Amino acid sequence: MKSFLSCVLLSLGSLVAAAQTAPAPAAPTAAQNIYAGGLSYDVGGSPAIAGTALYARNLNTGATLPTYAFTVIDALPESVKPFTVSTNVGAGIAQQVAKVGNVTVWMPTAAGISWTGTNMGFQWNGGAGATIPIKGSYGLMPSIRFLKSSVNGGSGYQLIPGLLFYWGK
Repeated sequence: MKSFLSCVLLSLGSLVAAAQTAPAPAAPTAAQNIYAGGLSYDVGGSPAIAGTALYARNLNTGATLPTYAFTVIDALPESVKPFTVSTNVGAGIAQQVAKVGNVTVWMPTAAGISWTGTNMGFQWNGGAGATIPIKGSYGLMPSIRFLKSSVNGGSGYQLIPGLLFYWGK
């Protein structure tokens, strides 16, 4: 009889229990599209000035911290004579990890193709960056990233500090 009453009480208890309602998605304060371009420093390159461009799209996951899908292009000089550039195109995910005042901190990771002249292979990269609004939807995007390419002459990981100018809408 005790077992029967216990089962009845547990069954009745489940009638008043309700599932939690999902929290409302965060207000869409993050830009839906971000375009950026600027200069990078290729630590192992000659000349050391490189270029970086990216496009990012907000995935609208409803999470508190936004997630972006992005494409990044790095043009990293390898040598002067002959002038050789390692071009790296990658696609990946950038996750917001913190916000300090109006500065947003991101951690991106991407993978894709890399080529230098007739050599072609893979590349992957990651690191950290920040978006610092200047006025309206414009701002600066400093970053420190690493890149590993299978065609950069076996130089291993390349450190790529950069400063991009961005526009988001």
